[in-house]
Amino acid sequence: MPVTIEDISKQLGVSISTVSRALNGKADVSEATKERVQQVAQKMGYQPSAAARNLRRQRTEKIGFVFNDAISHFSDYFAEIIAGATTEAEENGHNIVLYTNKGDSADGLLNLCKTREVDGLILVWNHVPSAIIDPLIAEGLPFVILGRRVNHPQASYITPDNYNGAMALMQHLLSLGHTRIGFITRPLMKLTYVDRFAAYTDALENAGIPFDSSLVVETEGGKECNSLATKQLLDLPVPPTAAIAFHDLIAVDVLTVILERGLRVPQDIALAGFDGLNASLLVKPSITTVKQPLREIGEQSVQALLRCIENSKQPPIQKTLPVQLEIRESTSG
Repeated sequence: MPVTIEDISKQLGVSISTVSRALNGKADVSEATKERVQQVAQKMGYQPSAAARNLRRQRTEKIGFVFNDAISHFSDYFAEIIAGATTEAEENGHNIVLYTNKGDSADGLLNLCKTREVDGLILVWNHVPSAIIDPLIAEGLPFVILGRRVNHPQASYITPDNYNGAMALMQHLLSLGHTRIGFITRPLMKLTYVDRFAAYTDALENAGIPFDSSLVVETEGGKECNSLATKQLLDLPVPPTAAIAFHDLIAVDVLTVILERGLRVPQDIALAGFDGLNASLLVKPSITTVKQPLREIGEQSVQALLRCIENSKQPPIQKTLPVQLEIRESTSG
């Protein structure tokens, strides 16, 4: 059984409170007593209780990662983020606990706030509405939104540069001579969609190319929906010569449909994705993409949260991290 301060008290013949104050370096205990208690504690193999220490400090040393989708849906996107986040958390003496919160209800999050199971939350959601942000702020538990920009002055977030990433894709395709560029979008992604779509339309305007709404098709995700969106583009009277998929997993499904049609990539239609996932590199041809700094997003989200935990008056931390265009076979082959 683990050695307790009661055991040390009996061994030395002093009170439990004296042992406790000596181990915690209190000023009302003589240096001689402190040294004696610490020597006996070390000899007996005493280890202080983390639970008791955290109770005194009103800390759990735990960070809650809250996903609003099933963990079974994880891809290497989340794997990279979690790898960066766990490393950063462990280096700062914290553990990560995973939670899921289906839908946009704040009930599960507010329960976490009330029970104080964790010291703070990192939200990994497609979109975090103000209807959830405001109650979280009112509860006073620190939180950071990971990978998504939000229009809320009091919310902290770490996000990739979606606008400039999509702009880099468009400029690359335009430089290759493409003027009919399809865009397979996911409006469910809210501000991420807004930023990438704004880059798409701005790039066309800058190039003097009229916007054609028939070249923009929506998908809700999932292979069947992605396939239907792709066929909608390919069946146009004048199909696009290039297409951008909202993210790499959609791009993989798009590529499958294009190849099934007997079309060549990029000779008949060029294709690009977004995120820099392994899936875009493993298919043939490999897919041009915009690589997000996923590990860094995980690391910096934890760093931001720890700053908010340590300082309740910390102003909101809102950071946009640079992304990188990776040109591959699907556009340059």
